[in-house]
Amino acid sequence: MTVTIRLARPADAQALPEIERAAAGIARYLNKPVRRADLQRVICGMLTSAPAEQDPGTPPTAAAATGVLPGSVLLVEDNPINQDVATAMLAALGLHSTLAVNGQQALDLVRERDFDLVLMDCQMPVMDGFEATAAIRTLPEGRGQRLPIIALTANAMPGDVQKCLGAGMNEFLAKPFTLAQLQGLLARWLPHTSTAPTREVTLRRTDASSETMPPDSEAINMRQLETLREIGSRTGKDLVTGLLHRFLEAADGRMSEIETAISERDGQRLGRAAHALKSSTANLGAEALSGCYRQLEHLGREGRIEEAGALLANLRREHERAVSRIHQILQEAA
Repeated sequence: MTVTIRLARPADAQALPEIERAAAGIARYLNKPVRRADLQRVICGMLTSAPAEQDPGTPPTAAAATGVLPGSVLLVEDNPINQDVATAMLAALGLHSTLAVNGQQALDLVRERDFDLVLMDCQMPVMDGFEATAAIRTLPEGRGQRLPIIALTANAMPGDVQKCLGAGMNEFLAKPFTLAQLQGLLARWLPHTSTAPTREVTLRRTDASSETMPPDSEAINMRQLETLREIGSRTGKDLVTGLLHRFLEAADGRMSEIETAISERDGQRLGRAAHALKSSTANLGAEALSGCYRQLEHLGREGRIEEAGALLANLRREHERAVSRIHQILQEAA
């Protein structure tokens, strides 16, 4: 796909209506003189935007029409909440799934069993998704060469595309993702749904928590919980209650790990802990809390511990708000 970005004087850009820009094949425009930050923002926005909608004249696949997909999927994910959400989505789509909690388990399973597709988390203990994918591609007798491997990560940055390609991954889906996004991706790669494309990586950003949430935002986005409740109902399970209880069971431990990492000035530990939490809290609709974890991950990986420490009060506040609201939701449902 070729994307055209027009560089124009402010008056020219404003004079050209959006419909005419689209007709001319111009996806975005930048006013001259171009600032580096603006250029980076526009390019990243194009790379992380969803692909264009299907041509109306193109008939959907049978799988897309019915919402049921055939096949066996290996889900490689170490976060318990993300495991539950992804497993429920796969079940709602009619797929059989097997869980691996790290890359080494995934490699062992692919060596022993046949799968139609792998959903591979990128950052995991023991062996990460990049190492596991590279190892799968080199399995004897070409066992892993044609297996579609889809990267799942909360780091939806353009630089990750090349890293995924280099490891041998086929496509890229940012967490948290919706059921429709997962269904569309799987329909392109699973057998008997559509013709799988040649190896490529598509970058999508779906994480609303990447933006700063207003201070008076809901502690839990109830629309997200309703979405999860609908997914669970397709398989006859109470997905939401289980997820909320799982969150509460580990809540104190999560805060303790973040606080310890900051007090010990361990940026790498802080980055890993915050990374593990930002997508799982977003999956539960705790968007403001997820935004705090996203900021802390960034600061931890850059070693900016003093700034991370300054965010602790806000993190505690959002954590307490989320915990209190979850208790309330569970009491109302009892």
